[in-house]
Amino acid sequence: MATKLKSEPKTQIERIAAVHPKYAALVEKSNELHARYEELIAEIKPLAEQQRRHQISWVAQLPKPPKARPVVRHAGATALLGDLVPEQQPETVSPPPPPPSWPGEQRLNALGEEAEAIQEAIKLLLPEVSKARKEYSKLVATQCGVEFTAAVERIVDAAKALGDALLSHHEFINRQREDGISYSNFRPLNLEVFGDLADDFSPLKKLILDAAEKKHVGAGKIPSWKMPIDIAYLQNGD
Repeated sequence: MATKLKSEPKTQIERIAAVHPKYAALVEKSNELHARYEELIAEIKPLAEQQRRHQISWVAQLPKPPKARPVVRHAGATALLGDLVPEQQPETVSPPPPPPSWPGEQRLNALGEEAEAIQEAIKLLLPEVSKARKEYSKLVATQCGVEFTAAVERIVDAAKALGDALLSHHEFINRQREDGISYSNFRPLNLEVFGDLADDFSPLKKLILDAAEKKHVGAGKIPSWKMPIDIAYLQNGD
């Protein structure tokens, strides 16, 4: 019998894509843009420092050649003359830019333009990512709601069981107190941290009420604990 291979755990993007493909695509593109932006900044920083040094050096003080302006013939005149005059040369219509003042200038400008484009793209992505994230979250909550409710129910059941056990402890100690026994001989636990179990603001009761208010459990899960006496009387061991 062939051994069944254990499937590899899905990545976060794979889990998202299985529920909301568009959100996965947006997250991937956002991650890609941020990663590329960090690469650009890492390359821009040393070039920017080089530019700063050149700007304060004698090289930056040299007169730069004037930027050539395009010469474009009048369209009407060109139409009247037709092929009687030669066509304009490309370098006349679109003259080349002046040479850079230092070797890394063109690269720095190109990187700066790309970084600016990425920043603008990220700005455009942000509202789309936020919208898709809300949609994805709702879908996941719908799919996994039963699993989470079951986890809450286990917590509530454990809280109820603990409360019942605490109440049994209190009732036992109170019986000894009522019989005039110095119950310090039993070395009772100090349970003041749990407060009055019947109080809606006691830790266990508050937890269970919160679960009921959020519709994770029904009202039938709310315990009707009643302390035998004020908890202060159960702590001094008299």
